[in-house]
Amino acid sequence: MTDSKFDHVSASEYPLVSVLFVTYKRVDLLERAVHSFRKNTSYPRLEVVIADDGSGPEIQARIRKLPADVFALSPVNQGLGPNNNNGIAHCSGKYILMIQDDWECFGPPDYLRNAVRVMEANPTVGTINFCGAPHPTDPKDKLAGSENPPCYLTPKPYDNPVKEEFLYSDQPHLILREAQDFIGPYIYHRYIENSENDYCARWKAQSKYSAAMFPDYYRKIFVEIDTSRSLRATRARYRVGTYLQPLKAYLPKPLVKVGKAVVLKSIYGLEKLRIVR
Repeated sequence: MTDSKFDHVSASEYPLVSVLFVTYKRVDLLERAVHSFRKNTSYPRLEVVIADDGSGPEIQARIRKLPADVFALSPVNQGLGPNNNNGIAHCSGKYILMIQDDWECFGPPDYLRNAVRVMEANPTVGTINFCGAPHPTDPKDKLAGSENPPCYLTPKPYDNPVKEEFLYSDQPHLILREAQDFIGPYIYHRYIENSENDYCARWKAQSKYSAAMFPDYYRKIFVEIDTSRSLRATRARYRVGTYLQPLKAYLPKPLVKVGKAVVLKSIYGLEKLRIVR
């Protein structure tokens, strides 16, 4: 689809984009996320899907009042991986815009059309990240489909000395459904970081699809609503991990691996006993 054709086709000829909101017990944040998306996105052919991970009848009743097309509401809590999989299974678009419930959309309204235009012009681009780590773009790899603002490939992850970064991120991004299916479903695991890291590692291991980014859109289209309510800010295992992360730069890798396993096993035991959350 060329730029000129894309600019003049009817709404029904645009590729369908499924907008997947994944949520769990944060319906107030979800409401802000959905309404801000609707207000600040002008793409003409959308399917809004909300996947809830068993938040309970009262919360799910509030979710059903939101302006969405499909509700994928689980009766029981299973974890981030199954919730993502359930939501994806209910998406019918060529592209999926994945948004967790604590991200507010600010536009500009044509950001999604520009992103889809780039992916239509570059079939091997599997995902465009709007957030995540600040992966370096390659100025030689300016992509066809959008001149202003430009979009570039991100051929390698951001070099972070204290932790491994991945080109795939669960933070707001647009992904080609074919690429999503190629990588496969999220694994089921009670700890969300295991599910996320496994998916990121599988994306890293493949070479069929690449990642891209609009520098002008990075962390401007979507902004996290309340970082203090993030799981990574409130759960004991994440807080401890944040405190210990800088030590990785100074300790031998085998010691880091063993130490991490011991610390996490202790925390998981305390969580089972409900001593910490």
